[in-house]
Amino acid sequence: MSEHIESVKGVASFFREQARDAKGSWPAQFNMFADRLDKARDELVRLYGLTSALPPDLGNIFDLPPELLGELSIAKTDELEDQLVTVINAYGGEASLDQILVGLFRKFQVSQKRRFLQNKLYRMPMVWGVDGRKGIYTTKEPPEGAMPDRGFDGNREPALVSAGPTDEEDVPF
Repeated sequence: MSEHIESVKGVASFFREQARDAKGSWPAQFNMFADRLDKARDELVRLYGLTSALPPDLGNIFDLPPELLGELSIAKTDELEDQLVTVINAYGGEASLDQILVGLFRKFQVSQKRRFLQNKLYRMPMVWGVDGRKGIYTTKEPPEGAMPDRGFDGNREPALVSAGPTDEEDVPF
């Protein structure tokens, strides 16, 4: 993904170089193109951050140069983790297991077993259970010192929730 961001940065840089040597109205045009590409790059960084399972302690890392990304010792996420984060974020950063199941299917045509997803969500370091609400997951890190609820009750049995949008307009996909 960062190669796309680097490509956009490279083209913006090219336009800025051309603006330095150009005559007439071309410098303004080239700088305008470069500015638009910078905004496109920023939007790519934002979107990659929303659709990727990022380490919560590092934040969005997609604006970092490839050399630095290569030096980081972060665990690579799998496609399902990225999809889960995307679905939860599409519901405003908080979703029930039913919403996640439906969202995975509607957005990615992926069908998973409830128990498998509960276990996956529990192990993901960038997803937390919502305190006081069983079976609701969030991508917003709980405040420092708060004991994160991982969506399980005291017996370590998954809590089941049957809440979810009931009409098509409530679904963010």
